[in-house]
Amino acid sequence: MAVRIRLKRLGRRNRIHWRICATDKRTARDGRVIEELGSYDPCAPNDRKIAIHRERVAHWLRAGALPTDTVAQLLAHAGLDRKGNEVTPRPWQKRKSPPPPAAKKAAEAKAAEAKAEAPSEAKGGAAEPPAAAQEEASSN
Repeated sequence: MAVRIRLKRLGRRNRIHWRICATDKRTARDGRVIEELGSYDPCAPNDRKIAIHRERVAHWLRAGALPTDTVAQLLAHAGLDRKGNEVTPRPWQKRKSPPPPAAKKAAEAKAAEAKAEAPSEAKGGAAEPPAAAQEEASSN
């Protein structure tokens, strides 16, 4: 039997969390599992995102279970590599914060100025006849 360590989805819409499970690779994503090894909550603070049973995960990895790419990344954050060995934990990436309100207002004002200038340039260009039309008028 080919065993995979993968995620099983739980929770509700817009508030999901995942269980890290050892399962047969032929079963459905949320189907029957062999053993539940931990959980992953993407909405939690960084220090509480992953909760795993390290000994059991290491046991399954040493027994030949293959983690999915996502689970391998989560294990790297927890301090385990793909073979169940202890490594230094990988830090979480910082989320980008939204711009401060003053910068947002300045950007909106700049966009409004650019929008106001664009129609005036178009009117100026439309008021002048094309150069070919001026030459025909002068030759007649």
